[in-house]
Amino acid sequence: MATFSQLPGTLDIAFVSGDEVAVALDFDRDLTGYTITTAIYVTAVYASGGGGTGFVTGIGETAATFAISNTNLAAGQITIGLSEQQTAALSPAIAYRWYLRWVDTGQVTRTVLSGTVTVANP
Repeated sequence: MATFSQLPGTLDIAFVSGDEVAVALDFDRDLTGYTITTAIYVTAVYASGGGGTGFVTGIGETAATFAISNTNLAAGQITIGLSEQQTAALSPAIAYRWYLRWVDTGQVTRTVLSGTVTVANP
């Protein structure tokens, strides 16, 4: 039996809370004219009141978005990043996932990458 699958590639990301994060990505296409979006969202909460004020604890809520730097769009190269303040606002007591989605010049939307986000204490 044949199966059609259009799932994003998996890229899990782990970092220490309070550290700056930069992830260089290299795709096999010209990204000129593409609209690219990313987000980290909550998938589970392991501890109530897990870490103080400002933590997002609602399942499905967006916890952060990556800044996107156009390193070389014609060569398909971008960098996504989180600041120290953004990673400090993420809690090891919460489970997260992230995704990268683009809309190409033909207005076709694709989620091309996704994965778990693991936040660790130093």
